[in-house]
Amino acid sequence: MQTPALSSQEEKAQLEEKYEKLIDQFEQETAQYDRLSRIAAIATFGGVLASILVPLLYLAATAADPFRAFVSGPLLYIVIGGVLASKVAPKLVIMYANHKKHEVSRLKYRPVTGVCMCDLYQYRTHLRRMEKSDTPGERMRHAKLAAYYKHQMGWG
Repeated sequence: MQTPALSSQEEKAQLEEKYEKLIDQFEQETAQYDRLSRIAAIATFGGVLASILVPLLYLAATAADPFRAFVSGPLLYIVIGGVLASKVAPKLVIMYANHKKHEVSRLKYRPVTGVCMCDLYQYRTHLRRMEKSDTPGERMRHAKLAAYYKHQMGWG
């Protein structure tokens, strides 16, 4: 079933009427997973810095020749392992948070709306950003992204 092309104002009005409250409720229910994703993203940066600086500061404080002790000792492996762990662990946390958000969407909202709430949320976000954009290029980008999420939901 294909719907006729609507202007962005008409699309937004239609979206607001049917789904606005559901999207807001979904946002509230999944806020803890968004927070978890933000913390994981910040932890990536902090983990990389800590895994490099802490061993270097330790060596500078304890060894007579820090460079030789670093290259020949196990601290090099600790630094490399710390950097890798601080890149992989947050990605796993973000994947878990996204999985839980999709699970909430699939179990609670999809039977009501018929679409994934994550896609519906992104669609609404890009419609709003399209209205607020200052330049035609920005508007076009958000229009393309809105069209993508509309297609993902099977609406167009």
